[in-house]
Amino acid sequence: MTYSIDRARHDLGRRLRELRNSAGLTGTQLAERLAWSQPKVSKIETGRQTPSVAEVTAWAQACGNTGTAADLISRLNALESMWVEWKRQLHGGLDGIQSRLASDEERVRLFRVFEPMIIPGLLQTPGYAHAVLESVNRKNGSASSVGDAVEQRMRRQGVLYRRDKRFRFLVSEAAVCHRRGDRGVMMGQIDRLITASGLPNVSLGIIPFDASPPYLPLHGFWIQDDASVIIETISAELTLTHQSEVEQYLHVFQMASSGARFNGEARATLKRAAENVGG
Repeated sequence: MTYSIDRARHDLGRRLRELRNSAGLTGTQLAERLAWSQPKVSKIETGRQTPSVAEVTAWAQACGNTGTAADLISRLNALESMWVEWKRQLHGGLDGIQSRLASDEERVRLFRVFEPMIIPGLLQTPGYAHAVLESVNRKNGSASSVGDAVEQRMRRQGVLYRRDKRFRFLVSEAAVCHRRGDRGVMMGQIDRLITASGLPNVSLGIIPFDASPPYLPLHGFWIQDDASVIIETISAELTLTHQSEVEQYLHVFQMASSGARFNGEARATLKRAAENVGG
């Protein structure tokens, strides 16, 4: 992952270490001023422990530079807001997650989506979505209503027909071939992709098995306008909003796109995949 919670924590720790060094304090001296243990100072500076707002404020005060507290707290808040634990979200059910996504997508005008192993939710058929969401339940040990969540996901797809929105979907051939549900589900899903690729505001690119783009990401991500990147991990949802990080993902999306087939070539790939599934 290009940018992770670990890197963000390390960046905050580095900034705090620089503040201590600027004050001419050793780690032990700072720990004494704060009445902390020296290992705690070390863990924070090396990104092994995330400080609280009160601890960041006390750190800045101990270093005689309270003016930096606001920036440091802003960094801390950004770090904490990156993660939204799946378990917490699931308290509202899978359909609750879909409702939140639909609300978030209302404000987005340009979607750039990359998925290496799954069809993006906005392009899924009910059968395919049911299989995917059932696997989410199994992974989380949850009994959330899959049927309600599928209905919400299908309602979300109404944004595809909005003239004020544009979509650039990029998937690997593996995402098309990896089976979710039975043969009939996959046939229907491939047909759905062929149909969706013909929408005037939708671009669908498929990276074939034999392609070798300059860089191929190992995880999926959704770039919303030029403002944020959403990444779903096994345990959480990560939101990146720092401009430099968004730009990295835009660059990676472009690199991966250079190895993809679009329009007629993409539909030809989909038809071959359908023949393989049907056979």
